[in-house]
Amino acid sequence: MKRKFLYGFSLLFLFLTGISCTSSPSQDYLDEYEVQKMIEDAIRQNNEKLEFTQWKIVNISAKKADWVWNEDIGRYEAIYDLPELTEFIYENGAALGYVFIGTQGVDEVQKLLPFVHTYSETDGEGSTITYTETISCDFQYGSPSTVAFFI
Repeated sequence: MKRKFLYGFSLLFLFLTGISCTSSPSQDYLDEYEVQKMIEDAIRQNNEKLEFTQWKIVNISAKKADWVWNEDIGRYEAIYDLPELTEFIYENGAALGYVFIGTQGVDEVQKLLPFVHTYSETDGEGSTITYTETISCDFQYGSPSTVAFFI
């Protein structure tokens, strides 16, 4: 009888000891808030060494007269000075280009560059001609910094 009592008491003791290792069952893992807070703290600590950043939008309208055919590459190009493109933005930021397709206020849509579209046309003999047009841009840091658009 003593042996059964001692055995039962030992099991109860082990059970209670196992439960008492933590003050709350939720302390065995991190909740979503704690993980989010840890990430935010790490980002804030990392960004303390970076210069303050903000959005800067530079609108450039590529006029028909600005496009020049580059015979060597076989594409149209329009190149503009972009003094707003600093070394910091070039190395650490983001430079994005967009094209507006359609008629403003009617069916216009904004597309992120590069924009790729495949067209099909039928010639006078009834043959279908398919071609792909790509509109893209690149940014070059220098003196002066530039943005180049390509078709």
